[in-house]
Amino acid sequence: MAVGDELLDGRVDESNSSFISDRFLPLGARIVLRVIVGDDMEHIGSALEMAMNISQAVVISGGLGPTEDDLTREAVARTLGLPLRRDSLQEERLKEFFAAMGREMSPTNLKQADLVEGAEPITARLGTAPGQWLEREGCMVIMVPGVPREMRDMITGDVVPLLAERFPPRESVEAKVFIVAARPESELAEQVQAAIAGLRDVSVAYRAMMGQIEVKLSTAADAAALAQAEERIRQALGPWIVAEAGETLEGNLGRELRSRAMTIAVAESLTGGMVGERITRVPGSSDYFQGGILAYTYGAKTRLLGVDAGLLEAKGAVNGEVAEAMASGVRDRLAADIGIALTGVAGPESGDEREPQGTVVFGLADGSGAFSWKYRLPGDRDMVRQFATTVMLTIAYFYVRGEEIRDVR
Repeated sequence: MAVGDELLDGRVDESNSSFISDRFLPLGARIVLRVIVGDDMEHIGSALEMAMNISQAVVISGGLGPTEDDLTREAVARTLGLPLRRDSLQEERLKEFFAAMGREMSPTNLKQADLVEGAEPITARLGTAPGQWLEREGCMVIMVPGVPREMRDMITGDVVPLLAERFPPRESVEAKVFIVAARPESELAEQVQAAIAGLRDVSVAYRAMMGQIEVKLSTAADAAALAQAEERIRQALGPWIVAEAGETLEGNLGRELRSRAMTIAVAESLTGGMVGERITRVPGSSDYFQGGILAYTYGAKTRLLGVDAGLLEAKGAVNGEVAEAMASGVRDRLAADIGIALTGVAGPESGDEREPQGTVVFGLADGSGAFSWKYRLPGDRDMVRQFATTVMLTIAYFYVRGEEIRDVR
């Protein structure tokens, strides 16, 4: 259960529930309800009553801060018919926190030290708001902050061990996650189902992302069957698998570059630096990433990358010759083994009347020459830019591994 007006009106995407569910499933938990509730005492209470009627444990994220609209503590106490009490240890911890920061504590912060009668505190290691939990009417009610990093710390370090102790799993749920380069989801599903045919108690779930598809295999009964399914999926999908659980495409690209002592540079137009940002998310990326050049206009492409001005005037920026020239230019100027580049029309209006929105051309240059691929990507401006970023990284990953460059749309 997630609490916050900002979640209801779309100002903030609600992601806490997905993280919590992912951590609970290995315990054998069955998730029966997810709900978002605004900062309203009555609505929080009604949602809590409904959740308690159908479950053994309810986790509430959000509404534990110091402001007037942080109402989770009060709503839980009123719904359960219990008073709030000021916890002296939590109060002292709050005072010590602000003193250590060299700041005076506003009295409004003290409400964060209030616990529902009978609740046990969950220490706030990364913020000021402690979590808390209690049992009532055969159900555990667990409250954690809504700030994602604070929530994750408490769920992983406190709540998961608590639930594992209170509810020993009758059966363990095991899962294996593959991240696959984007392709038609129906085509992928047919290939996966054919690969695992005959294996009982193995389920498959798919999640489409920008330029990638997550394939999750899970079982609650037969670890051997899961291992067999994993092997079959590896054989069936082969190089289409670009990452696994806990990995990223950009991290694996970096690993492959480092293992081959290769360097890479990127020239970007429509993505505005998004490819370089993804590459540099990886610690140690300076080992292989020479840098990037953001060349948005015709003039910048000519001045910074050496793209022929006549070519741009004659054919526009969205074509294979320009993408190849951009890749070669950034490779030469930044002294990299590989240059990659992308140019296209993100929309909503086309800056190049020759091509429709979503048209993106990807270039790659190495010591032997330059190559390009032209795709039409779906979605609005933001989606096209995100999709194009992932496709560019996927092309580079396939190339560095010596794989055929596949149609990754």
